[in-house]
Amino acid sequence: KTVKGTNPQFLVEKIIRQRIYDSMYWKEHCFALTAELVVDKGMDLRYIGGIYAGNIKPTPFLCLALKMLQIQPDKDIVLEFIQQEEFKYIRALGAMYLRLTFESTEIYKYLEPLYNDFRKLRFMNKMGRFEAIYMDDFIDNLLREDRYCDIQLPRLQKRWALEEVDALPQYKSLLDGDLVAMSDSEDEEEEEEKKEKPRLTSRRRHSRDRERDVGDRREAREREKMRERRERGDDEPATSSSSRKDEDRRRDRDRDRDRSRDRDRDRDRKDKRGKNAIFAAG
Repeated sequence: KTVKGTNPQFLVEKIIRQRIYDSMYWKEHCFALTAELVVDKGMDLRYIGGIYAGNIKPTPFLCLALKMLQIQPDKDIVLEFIQQEEFKYIRALGAMYLRLTFESTEIYKYLEPLYNDFRKLRFMNKMGRFEAIYMDDFIDNLLREDRYCDIQLPRLQKRWALEEVDALPQYKSLLDGDLVAMSDSEDEEEEEEKKEKPRLTSRRRHSRDRERDVGDRREAREREKMRERRERGDDEPATSSSSRKDEDRRRDRDRDRDRSRDRDRDRDRKDKRGKNAIFAAG
């Protein structure tokens, strides 16, 4: 049975395929394997990867992927592979085989739900060192990359093109609801801040008005006292030292009062500008 118009084994490049045939794992563990026995070998997997150690040694994961291309298990068996919840490396092996042999619509249909699997996988790089990746990253690489685990992946149609011809429904992520809830909460917080700012400004304005009223009453009382002093001072000699001191103190109070009145006017102007800017932004 041909896959993608060719022998399924030829989906793996010849030089990679020959290195797999020459490896000890292939000779010892992959001889005369059936679909049921591949499951047992998949349960023993502890990492995924392609070729390592100077492009010489293939990983057991790559060897089993080629063996599955040889025996071509039924579709139901492959779907059982990717539905495994307990053995994550069997799921990864089934996802790789499915990506190599299935049609584009089926690949999106069966692999996209695995985006919700966040289990950690061990990946062996070309230097023979382990790296930590996650199942959703592995699935994303299968859907987006042209080459992965040293296998040239068959061409995959773009999802948007399949959506336009109604071959696939529009993609919906489980995170869409959380994103909508987050955006709604942010909008509500912004609206509450906009409502609270004018109230804070008005309260500050009222407090300053009260302070100004108290200051005005205090100034009125001081004027009355100064007027009474002047009336009493008319009967005293004009050249007395006490009258000159009173006059100096009066001038100092007048200057201080004028300065405080100017500061209040400047503060009122700034408050009005700020309030107008807030209402304009709202």
